Amino acid sequence: MHFGIENIANFTIGVGLLVMVLSVFGVNPTELITSLTIVTATIVILTKEYIVDFLSGIYLSFSNTFEINDYVKIDNQKGKIVEISMLKVKILNDDDDIVSISNSKVYYNEIINYTKRDVRLMTVEFQIALKYLNTIEQLEQEIIASLGSFSEYIEPKSYNLKVVEMKMEYLELKFQYTLKHVDMDLHRKIRKKTMREIFNFISSKR
Repeated sequence: MHFGIENIANFTIGVGLLVMVLSVFGVNPTELITSLTIVTATIVILTKEYIVDFLSGIYLSFSNTFEINDYVKIDNQKGKIVEISMLKVKILNDDDDIVSISNSKVYYNEIINYTKRDVRLMTVEFQIALKYLNTIEQLEQEIIASLGSFSEYIEPKSYNLKVVEMKMEYLELKFQYTLKHVDMDLHRKIRKKTMREIFNFISSKR
């Protein structure tokens, strides 16, 4: 709600300043708007994407879809929301990169807000070739063992390695665990450790 009000306030102030400047130069705003109708229509066509982003931004600002600091997945991007503006949303992903997504793309794509559920439930997704895998249970146990240094921060019975999809030559897997307390920085460290363990596991099979 706060961001929606702020966006509308900025727009209203901009319009007010424009009218004031026109009045100072002795231009009648009504006559000017009438004479620029065709030009305005052309501009609207040329800037349609910006207008769609702006309107989508207003909708997102007033919706309860997500807020700053929420951990979300939008399209194929996953991370923490760090900025919501009139034209785009910025996400800090798990690799500490800032990703900008246009509001229209956010609006038209599926959004998963992990913060709206149990915020302590974390997920690491990856793929592994079948030739490197003996059993799912073996890989799961090796990943869990590699996270021993983080055990005090993770619920002991929350580890779970799921098969998301099976292909001819590889599996899409999802490793999940539940943190005792919400800490996204800690999650990034655990994710990095998990991915390194998967790499080591594959290397040992070659």
